[in-house]
Amino acid sequence: MKTYGKKDASITVSLCLAFTAIAVLLLTLAEGARYDGLKADAEDLTNLAAESLCAGYQPFLFERYRMFFLDAGFGQGKWTMKHAEDELRDFFCENTSDGNRRDGIFLYGMHADAQVDGYLLATDGAGTVFAVQAAKTMKKTIGERAAKEIRNRIKQVQKTEQEAENPGEAIDHARKALEGLEEKTQTEDAGDEANLLGQAEPFHREETENPLETLKQLQQQGILTFVMPPGKTVSSKTISVDNCLMKRKCRSGNLKLKDSAGWYERILMQEFIKPLAGSAVSPEETGVLSYGTEYLICGKDSDVSNLKGTVNRLLLLREAVNYLYLQTDQAKQSESLAIAGAIGGALANPAVVAAIHQGILAAWAYVESISDVKGLLAGGKIPLIKSPDSWHTRLSAFSESLAGEYAGEARGFTYENYLDVLLYGKSLKQIAYRSMDLMEKNMQQEKQYAACRMDYMAAGVRIAAEYDAKPVFLGIFGEDRGIWYHFKEQSEYLYEH
Repeated sequence: MKTYGKKDASITVSLCLAFTAIAVLLLTLAEGARYDGLKADAEDLTNLAAESLCAGYQPFLFERYRMFFLDAGFGQGKWTMKHAEDELRDFFCENTSDGNRRDGIFLYGMHADAQVDGYLLATDGAGTVFAVQAAKTMKKTIGERAAKEIRNRIKQVQKTEQEAENPGEAIDHARKALEGLEEKTQTEDAGDEANLLGQAEPFHREETENPLETLKQLQQQGILTFVMPPGKTVSSKTISVDNCLMKRKCRSGNLKLKDSAGWYERILMQEFIKPLAGSAVSPEETGVLSYGTEYLICGKDSDVSNLKGTVNRLLLLREAVNYLYLQTDQAKQSESLAIAGAIGGALANPAVVAAIHQGILAAWAYVESISDVKGLLAGGKIPLIKSPDSWHTRLSAFSESLAGEYAGEARGFTYENYLDVLLYGKSLKQIAYRSMDLMEKNMQQEKQYAACRMDYMAAGVRIAAEYDAKPVFLGIFGEDRGIWYHFKEQSEYLYEH
């Protein structure tokens, strides 16, 4: 009879223990790698979610102005981020296992939720956000060297205007001198009439046309009748400015501005908006206003009012530099002095004649500025400082000098160049906000965008996302202990050109 002896099983137990330890180690390493993968996925998904949200930029602003903004009002005209967060949830549903049920085990499945916790609005920084994006749009078109040339031209005009004495004051002084002279003459005439026979006849000033009186009559008429080229009508378009951005209490974003708007960005912003807004020389026929650039300067509710305001500013600018030129033209000085002497009369003292003389020069400078603006609106050029050849009006015939056509000169600054000067004299906030006024009202002409507002347009957002995931490998040999991984991520996306 065969018998079986007992075998020693110590090696088999050791191998089992070793295999178990190795398996636990490998599964732990696998779970560690999965954890790192989940964390990396959470970061990538957050960045991708922010980009995906901002890919839904407002289409009208892009198509017409090539500007990128996310409409935080989502076309409803009221502030809400619910739609944005709904879009984020849809995105995560498409990119995690919660919305992508698959056969087998999805090792990187997570549950995600997100919200928009930061945003940067177009109106933030008193228009700096808008200015910076407008500048970035133009940087490929206008380099820093070209922008410097524009700024230097603006500075040249500003400096020349500052060097000129105030012609308005000269006119006021001349009129006061004439009033005093008139009172004196009336007193002397009354005394002369009291003298009876044996006395000499009283002296009477020779009747001479007074350019100051002619100027007063011209100023009482509508200025546009003098400066508009023949056959050119003024636009009758109007808008409401009751709720414009300068009067509106705008919401503020909570993201920090990363860029600033210096002189370069300021010049580029102006050059960006001018052709899109239109002007009296190049009207924007499809816009809510045809003279949008004039609106940037004046902020009035109609093309007529904005053109009048701009023309009056140009008249004052040109009057100052024309008055400065007349101080150097000896022939025109002599002509003016002769008329001043005739108006003052032989009995007028030299101080009175000098005051009348300067008043006449100032009046002549103003009439010449009317002619200048007329030439500019006709598409011509006007030199900053005149010469005898480019001077257009005659002192003895103001009204006749302004009649008929005048196309300006071959050299000098254009209407657009002078608009640059007026624009640069406004604050960045005024130009940026008024630019957005025009964009908003043009956008609202489209039925589907009738409720859109520029102060709800976001130039960037920050989203905060939270992710939850269960371990996979740690629970294979044990019970589910309710262990979850939890990740928090943030991603900021700003529109760049």
